[in-house]
Amino acid sequence: MLFTNILSAFSAGNNTGFENISASSAIQFANDEDVIFVDVRSRSEIQTYGTIKNAIIAPLNELNMHAKTDGSGLLPSVEEGKKIILVCASGARSGVAAQQLASIGYDVANLSGGIGAWVRAGGAVTR
Repeated sequence: MLFTNILSAFSAGNNTGFENISASSAIQFANDEDVIFVDVRSRSEIQTYGTIKNAIIAPLNELNMHAKTDGSGLLPSVEEGKKIILVCASGARSGVAAQQLASIGYDVANLSGGIGAWVRAGGAVTR
């Protein structure tokens, strides 16, 4: 799914350099190869509650080690142009992560309501 065609899935701009996306909209991208989900919760939270299938695990306190604009970390290079959807428990930590990644050039969105909203919207989790 090309992002130029789905901008309406994201909420209106919020002057933070990233968009918030609803869980029901995010679910549409679960199998999109141009979208990467990044879970910024702690490893223990992820182990306990699960995460989105194929999500990159990059706890917020480790994010700077994984986000290398040249692609030398866990995240792809900025030039690859992949959309990154960030997830946490509620949307707060992922919002912080979204600001950090947007400030260095990544195309990011914050999953509003976090993993709980994802599950309530029918999104699958894996442990």
